[in-house]
Amino acid sequence: MEIRTLRYFLAVAYEGNISRAAESLYIAQPSLSRQIQALEKELGCQLFIRKSHRVELTPEGLELRSRATEILEMVDRVESSFAEKGNEAVVGDVHIVAAETAGMRTVARVITAVHQAHPQIQFHLHTGDDLQASDMIDKGLADFAVICEPANLVNYHTRKLPERDVWGVLMRTDDPLAAEVGITPAQLAKRSAYFSRQQVSLSHETNPFRNWLGHYRGRTKQAGTLDLVRNAGAMVAAGDALAVTFEDVGGYDGDGLVFRPFEPRLETSSVFAWKRHRTFSEASRVFLDTMRARLEE
Repeated sequence: MEIRTLRYFLAVAYEGNISRAAESLYIAQPSLSRQIQALEKELGCQLFIRKSHRVELTPEGLELRSRATEILEMVDRVESSFAEKGNEAVVGDVHIVAAETAGMRTVARVITAVHQAHPQIQFHLHTGDDLQASDMIDKGLADFAVICEPANLVNYHTRKLPERDVWGVLMRTDDPLAAEVGITPAQLAKRSAYFSRQQVSLSHETNPFRNWLGHYRGRTKQAGTLDLVRNAGAMVAAGDALAVTFEDVGGYDGDGLVFRPFEPRLETSSVFAWKRHRTFSEASRVFLDTMRARLEE
């Protein structure tokens, strides 16, 4: 299996049409069709369902799309890393996967400083919880992570970020709880709410949210789980559910929503993390050195 063939496959997968994919690749349609058929023969399975004017991925095609995307991202990063070695200026890509946390303020300031000093460094930000962050770093798809505590960080170097996240509840401005100064476990337990997967995880014995709930643990009504607070805000605005989140991370001002902190108050921190024994590109090393210097000031 060749890298070029995987690029051809992804072009067809995302276009949903072989003719349009061939045009985007600047190759003839019959040639592209033969490449896809040869790939299906090599893998011993059908990747596409052919219809009159489009193609759709089979279950095997969906799996290959996911794996091919990861493979090609890794190939592109390796090529970029070696290409920058021939330049006097620092050139390259830095990938950061981050939770929605106030700790990103420090990271953003460092990114700005590095980019001003080395404008040919490009930063790529991905949003994810601690499990997604670990997965991306372990697969080499991200160089660094911003992770909310608590988390399993035994395989990583970490530096604590100075900001603290304030826990609370996002709700509509006309919600009866909006008149409250703070939201208690008893009040939260009576309402349906969206939570992040990390908040409801059973894997952390010292999960601060679960400890805050006290004997109301297990009595909360889960409307669903969330990754992005902005999307959760849309769900809250459309119905009567709440969303448990951090203060000042959703960008929901002016959307008819309001945040109320927990009572008693609950704050947690986040960390900047990278994998032990990792070899970095020059661009990633410059960013790491700047980040460590900033956190050690």
